[in-house]
Amino acid sequence: MTEHPSDRDMACQAETGARALVDRIAQAVWETDARGIVVSDSPAWRRLTGQSLADLLDRGWVAAIHPDERRDIRHQWRAAVARGCSIDIEARLQVEGGGYRWSRLYIVPLRAEDGSVRNWTGMSMDIKARKEAEHVLRESEARLQGLVGELQHRVRNILTVVRSVFSRTVEGERPIEEIAEHFRGRLDSLARTQVILAQHPAGSIDLQNLIRDELLNAGVQDGPLLAIGGPDVGLTPLQAESLALAFHELTTNALKYGALRVPGGHLNIGWTTNIGYGGDRVLDFTWTEQGVPAIPVRPTYRGFGMELIKDALPYRLGAETRVEFLGGGIRCSISFPLPEQDGSVSTG
Repeated sequence: MTEHPSDRDMACQAETGARALVDRIAQAVWETDARGIVVSDSPAWRRLTGQSLADLLDRGWVAAIHPDERRDIRHQWRAAVARGCSIDIEARLQVEGGGYRWSRLYIVPLRAEDGSVRNWTGMSMDIKARKEAEHVLRESEARLQGLVGELQHRVRNILTVVRSVFSRTVEGERPIEEIAEHFRGRLDSLARTQVILAQHPAGSIDLQNLIRDELLNAGVQDGPLLAIGGPDVGLTPLQAESLALAFHELTTNALKYGALRVPGGHLNIGWTTNIGYGGDRVLDFTWTEQGVPAIPVRPTYRGFGMELIKDALPYRLGAETRVEFLGGGIRCSISFPLPEQDGSVSTG
């Protein structure tokens, strides 16, 4: 007659198999009695946590949890024992040698034949790598949200500038061809600046490169009639955006009426950095034209370029500006505070 194993034997075999599986996937395993009190030694747990046998038997496994999470987990553990249900928690677990490491703690009740809890088995699994990956992901998401917010702000800002440029360009009774030419040139200047800003989203924009980009686009090459010089200066995106449009207006005016139009004209662009009254760095910029034969006459019509330099730059950059109509050409002076130096000037 074939002897069939009893239900008790099958249960013992199942429990033994479960323990073997747990031992393979867990860092450490420990047991408590039905009341949740540690009553036996757990060498693997002590090796993992550095917890002494006396502390383990006296204070229990919860004593190895990080102090910031210990109270909450002790509450969860007591509630689980009272209800007789398993718990699955994540916490920082002390490790041998000092410090804490993220672990997943899974604790289940083992029941007697009558369904009552006979004892509890717990196991810990290392989840440090997963937690670090989650942290990196959260930081990436935060940076992405910041970039999206900055992009939205930049788009709103540039649309406001475009509306302003358009409304000022179409003012006055001028041929539509002239209006279109001015508007197209200003839009091109804004577009070039946006390309520069997109290439250097985290760094500042080099002042000299910004100036040379505008001059080269207008066909103005280096030569004896052009002098550009000053220390390395990094601009914020707002400063670069505003100044690029001002440089476009100055260049356009010099090509049509000033030093870049006449053979004997000379253009000198220079800047220095100084300490302002408040202790901040201040940029002092000058655009000086010479050799223009026409008698200087202050224009009666205040165009977009003049309004930009006299009104917009002070409003947007806190700048002090001055435009002088001198014999031989105009002189434009712009002074404004610079950002703190951080070594992030983008010159490419």
